[in-house]
Amino acid sequence: MKKSLYIFLSVLVFVYLTLRAMYVPLVHDEIATFFYYIQKLDVNPLAGANPDANNHILNSLLAGISHKYLGYSAFTIRLPNLLSFIFYAYFLYKIGQFLKGKWTQVAFYVSLLFATYFVQFFALSRGYGMSMAFLFGAFYYCLTLYEKASARNVALGLFFMILAVFANMSLLPLVLLLAIVMKVLVLRKFKEYNALKSYLWTVPAVIFWLLGMYYAIIISFKMKNEGSLYYGELDGFWDITVKSQLLMLFENDGLIPQLFALLVVLIVIGIFVKLLLKDKFNSIVDSHYFFFYLMVGSVIGIQLMAIILHVNYPEDRVGMYLIPLVIGSLCFGVDKIQNSTSNWLLIPLVIFPIHFLVSLNIEKSSLWQVEYIPERFFEEIKNNSNNSDYSSTVGGDAQRIFTYTQKIYADTVSPKPTMIQLWEKTLFDSNLNINLPNHPAQYLDYLITKPKYVKDILPLYNSIDYAQFTDFTLYKRKKSANSKKLREFITEAKSESTGEFIEFYHEFFDSTEYDALKLGIQLNLQSLKHPFRARVVTELKYKDGEQIDYQFFQLNWMYSQTFKEETINQQVILNNLSHYLKKGSLELKMYLWNIDKKPYTLYGAKVEEFAVYD
Repeated sequence: MKKSLYIFLSVLVFVYLTLRAMYVPLVHDEIATFFYYIQKLDVNPLAGANPDANNHILNSLLAGISHKYLGYSAFTIRLPNLLSFIFYAYFLYKIGQFLKGKWTQVAFYVSLLFATYFVQFFALSRGYGMSMAFLFGAFYYCLTLYEKASARNVALGLFFMILAVFANMSLLPLVLLLAIVMKVLVLRKFKEYNALKSYLWTVPAVIFWLLGMYYAIIISFKMKNEGSLYYGELDGFWDITVKSQLLMLFENDGLIPQLFALLVVLIVIGIFVKLLLKDKFNSIVDSHYFFFYLMVGSVIGIQLMAIILHVNYPEDRVGMYLIPLVIGSLCFGVDKIQNSTSNWLLIPLVIFPIHFLVSLNIEKSSLWQVEYIPERFFEEIKNNSNNSDYSSTVGGDAQRIFTYTQKIYADTVSPKPTMIQLWEKTLFDSNLNINLPNHPAQYLDYLITKPKYVKDILPLYNSIDYAQFTDFTLYKRKKSANSKKLREFITEAKSESTGEFIEFYHEFFDSTEYDALKLGIQLNLQSLKHPFRARVVTELKYKDGEQIDYQFFQLNWMYSQTFKEETINQQVILNNLSHYLKKGSLELKMYLWNIDKKPYTLYGAKVEEFAVYD
């Protein structure tokens, strides 16, 4: 492929990714990354950062710097990944230059530029796209060693390996394998590295690589011991890894995509069995075998880790590095054969540009569908007041809390809308019948859910909007539930404190006249240490400590700062109190949890207790 045409296609993809970075709503995992790591620039798991696989350390660090200097938006926290596409496109082109055949080169470039849901990660703040860019840098510098000895390229290859690992820890086994390949290539021409100039390149690079890998391995074992390596399952390589790659790439893991994958794998195996019968051990020093050996080694490594260490088989984005290994194996294998009919073996790769054109959009991501809430849902709820001191209440299921919370965080309205109140799916039996006398959401003003989870209370609500992408319906209560103020509790202003807890409301119940209570809080406080990571918790439990319900809103997830001039108004509704009282006395409290024990000043708080009924 001509260089000018490749640059043109790369620019087109980059523009498309830029539009996606600007307009595709933030997905759940991006929002989690922002609130846990980017917002506070706390990214080192060995220094107290939240221990979770969500933290792609290099991505969190660079996105944190971008957020600090460019402000908060989907685009700013995605910018480091987007810019890394430039590295990806550059190294993809350089790797393709090792291919001699015109059509193998074209197939290699087009399939890896237009694998839609592979390149989509360059428009997400997740680290996977960034890791592919740096991994391709490591691939390229390793490939150069097949042709000539270069201490500089060894150093650069090691450098890009570490960048790739710290952008995506799931690459650790592949990078170890890649380092072994590099070592074999260096030993093959070791005499050519025996010069002072070579040592000036390689010694610092090797030390950097060893230190980087040491910390990466320590972090990985720490995460495993803490249960943070939870993604994936142990149900088999094909069922978990292969099918999830197909679902990620084509949004379909049915029989036809599986047959397609099987066909590609059989073609690759057939090609290299034929080539190995001829080349045997010479294949070790032939660059055409580079991706094939990495692919085989990766699959063996995945199997061994699952069997011996019980590490889950990589699922969708965690195993996405297998995609370029398979495509690279096919293209380099066909390039090695070089006969009049071999190019026909590249036909399966035509699916990538076709699928790219069919699936063009700047509205959604193929992953994290279940939590997506349209912006118009939020606008409807925000703009419809319930004529009280508090915003409309809203509840939902299935979404994780961040998707809705981020909309509150990004919105400039004051006071902020009420936080979403979630109910657990464990409240339903296998037939989706509620295991409580009353649905926990029956008094809420709005619901964001699927009809099957609210079938008992649907007569109380009107369906006013629908999101086809996630199958969510927005419901509005036909008539707001009645409420009667019972009493209020005042917490006076307090001087600056770093105390971890402060209670606003704490009551015990042996009986109740009303089955549902609403607690509304009006809170004024200020912290000069931002982000102020604190949450206001409403907790219902039995006197023996068994928890019944736990609802909260976290200040740094909803407010970029906390000002004494702005009143924080939030409310929560607790239902089925009579049912719970049959088992024993109840304890209900609302309190502030200052998670990081940062200094803050409370200027006053008022909790109002309401009975809620129809």
